[in-house]
Amino acid sequence: MEKTRITIVAITGIVLFFLANYLCRFLLGFSGLLASLIIAAAIAAYMGFSVARALERMPMAEEKSRLLWIYGGFLGALFAAFAAWLFLGEGFDAVVLATLFLHYLPYPALAHVFLSEGLMRRFLGNKHKP
Repeated sequence: MEKTRITIVAITGIVLFFLANYLCRFLLGFSGLLASLIIAAAIAAYMGFSVARALERMPMAEEKSRLLWIYGGFLGALFAAFAAWLFLGEGFDAVVLATLFLHYLPYPALAHVFLSEGLMRRFLGNKHKP
């Protein structure tokens, strides 16, 4: 049952990635690395809070790993496909690759931070007793 819950949280994070980026970048016109950082932090906070509430305990290493691989792997594949599409049209450019990497990196990195023990204890509140 926990695998299903973790998978649902990861897929919801992916859906939020699309919705938040569309809302922020296209509808509000707010773009750049700062937008990526804000969106990544909001999604990571949601994922950490959702895992804490769904499991009502500290997630095991396997559960954290599953969540990060599904979420980070899908976004990584998406960014890799976008980079390939850009490079097919314009040729390889190291600056474009670095920019894409800097926009991708906050998503799995902040998800990892928000799944750390310290923040998970805060999300769980008094339910977790060491």
